[in-house]
Amino acid sequence: MSCIKFGKYEPQREIIISDKENGNSMQHLYWFSNGYGAGVYQNRYSKGQEAGLYELAVLRDVKLGYSTIIGYLSADEVAEHLSRIESLPDLKKRVV
Repeated sequence: MSCIKFGKYEPQREIIISDKENGNSMQHLYWFSNGYGAGVYQNRYSKGQEAGLYELAVLRDVKLGYSTIIGYLSADEVAEHLSRIESLPDLKKRVV
């Protein structure tokens, strides 16, 4: 299984999905102990793929946060966003 490193970021948990049959697409899923996660995508539908860039979506309780999708990210920018998501307050401790 291949691994793409985003900057100096070291994930707590990472799942990599590659699909070479549909345009060499890939998806990285990250899950953090605070209840958040992130999906990092590079496929024919992601914003920035044609320039070799990535799209990131915030995941919350294993659900995609459609209001939080960021495209056209470099690997270093992905690493920065992953660190920010991992640093968010714990979802289980949030007061609603």
